Amino acid sequence: MINLGQGNPDQPTPPHIIKALQKAAENPAYHKYSPFRGYRFLKEAIAEFYKREYDVDIDPDKEVAVLFGSKTGLVEMTQCLLNRGDTVLMPDPGYPDYLSGVAMTGAKMELMPLREENDFLPDYSAISDNVLNKAKLMFLNYPNNPTAATATSDFFEEQCG
Repeated sequence: MINLGQGNPDQPTPPHIIKALQKAAENPAYHKYSPFRGYRFLKEAIAEFYKREYDVDIDPDKEVAVLFGSKTGLVEMTQCLLNRGDTVLMPDPGYPDYLSGVAMTGAKMELMPLREENDFLPDYSAISDNVLNKAKLMFLNYPNNPTAATATSDFFEEQCG
């Protein structure tokens, strides 16, 4: 049996990351909770990463949120963006933690089947126009959890052109 319920790291942490963590742990400034909105230097580093890796410009003050974990972030995001009865597009199979926040808001989940014959990518043409027009939020993540599928920029160009 293969447990797909949680992602546990199965590779060793690279040495340079361990050294950076050790150095940061020695700094008394980090011996307390971080600021609610996150450190500015971290938000700037995130914006620089997106520019370097994806050639995307983002404003570290207005477009970067530092959260206390992905699960908490998914719940908080849905609480901010959704109201009871809103429609959410949900990959199926998908990351189980999408469900908690959506359920708490009372939003309606519309499933997007991820099928092997479509390389486990959503087929937007299979979603009715009525559902697409009502959808307020769509969950996607790549590499996908739990299928491990990846989406290329060509996929998004073809689907969203």
